[in-house]
Amino acid sequence: MAAEYPHADQMTVASTRLTPSSKVVAVGLDQPRHDVEPDVYRDRDISRIEVMRGDRYALVSANATLQQRNLLEQTVRVSIPASMNPTVEDGLRYILQHTGYSLCRPQGEPQRLLYSRPLPAAHFRLGPMPLREALQVMASRAFEVQADPIARTICYQVRDQRLVGE
Repeated sequence: MAAEYPHADQMTVASTRLTPSSKVVAVGLDQPRHDVEPDVYRDRDISRIEVMRGDRYALVSANATLQQRNLLEQTVRVSIPASMNPTVEDGLRYILQHTGYSLCRPQGEPQRLLYSRPLPAAHFRLGPMPLREALQVMASRAFEVQADPIARTICYQVRDQRLVGE
């Protein structure tokens, strides 16, 4: 118990019968908290690779892949049916299906204009490529992709036009 709870010597376990000398400790949110170690997002020890035997002659990695740790790096392959007659917004929502992200509402007129445009035929088929790249390609050079990792939303902001080169 001491290994799991550093202050185990200060804890008592309550019985179902309360007496004047008994007290209840470590109930609900009072439970000791421990950081999970190693933290795959904080500890970037690339040399540490855990493997396990997959079958008789194969070893497989037991670590999370880059795509699992960073959802914008997951590989997507998009094939949007032309019969949908899609807008850019339709295409973005189609790409974001099953990725863990959703498209945010347009914050202004530039985003409303982007979302309402017809999807170019060149964007009906994309990939395989990282999700991050597919989202950038869909919006063109005029927009920057902004990802909120907490709400898992994708938004677009007009790029500084001085930085957009042809």
